[in-house]
Amino acid sequence: MKIFKWLSESAKVDDKAADFDKGRDHGEKPKSDGRRSTRLSLQIPVVVTCLDPSLDFREECRTVVVNAHGCGVIVPESLKIATPVTVKLVSNGRCKKGRIVVATRVIDSWLLGMEFDSPENFWGIETPPADWCV
Repeated sequence: MKIFKWLSESAKVDDKAADFDKGRDHGEKPKSDGRRSTRLSLQIPVVVTCLDPSLDFREECRTVVVNAHGCGVIVPESLKIATPVTVKLVSNGRCKKGRIVVATRVIDSWLLGMEFDSPENFWGIETPPADWCV
């Protein structure tokens, strides 16, 4: 299944990924898949909150991949495609609005892919990939 290939190739998180910010090993994935910005396999603590007042969704989780255009997280329940959300960095409280673009069942959880309203280095990576300069 395509999603498991995506997770195995793009969402592996290891000790090298943590060194990205220090400029040692960027752990970058080539953009051969037509992505607008390079994905990095980083576990960053975030809080995802649904902006739809009819839904009660707030999850503290960690990213599995990030880029200038959004992120992917694993959570216990799904949200519908196009649902508006905010992503809040636990480290500094910074928030960014976006929407759900992927919702895929992964064993007993959900992979939610989120796209930001506008791309930027929201994650605070000191030396981001060159294609993050948007």
